[in-house]
Amino acid sequence: MQEKLNKILITGILLICGCGLFSSRSVEPPSEPRSTFLQPTSPDIVITNLNFAIAEKNLDNYMRCFADSNFSLRRFRYFPDAVSLSSYPVFQTWNLSNERNYFSNLISFTIPTSSSNLFLSNTTFNTGIDSAVVDSDYILVFDHNKQNVAKIAKGKLRFIMGTDSRSLWSIHGWYDFINLSNDTTWSVIKANFAN
Repeated sequence: MQEKLNKILITGILLICGCGLFSSRSVEPPSEPRSTFLQPTSPDIVITNLNFAIAEKNLDNYMRCFADSNFSLRRFRYFPDAVSLSSYPVFQTWNLSNERNYFSNLISFTIPTSSSNLFLSNTTFNTGIDSAVVDSDYILVFDHNKQNVAKIAKGKLRFIMGTDSRSLWSIHGWYDFINLSNDTTWSVIKANFAN
């Protein structure tokens, strides 16, 4: 009887010690991309969401910053800087689908751990009941690995925002302006990742 009890005890100890039940394991990287998105109940939250979408390289949250035709009669329009408009024919028919393709391509040319940030300064909000105009200087930094395309864009932007049938804010008009003639604007980045 004692021998049987010893075998059970030894077997139990081996199972507990040998199976790794109590050993620590290495931390696994997250399988899902980070996702920070706040209900856009005001124009400034749309800007916050856009910043997070760029920093987190999150295509879905990026697209959620723009007018959704399921909830709004407004359609997204992008107006590039004047130099880009004459240099890149793709802007003649730019729409929300082009916006999605550009950002998706930009992400695909970027290592997930590399930096991507939008820095806004001198930002002004002119907000009404259901519309807003946001003007700002910007610096976009996106550490992609596509050859011969700048990783830093600078300029001025104007966002035209409005509310939809859910009373949520989104961008339906985006204007890009060049500051200095030698600056690379956001429009140049978009054009180079459009296809």
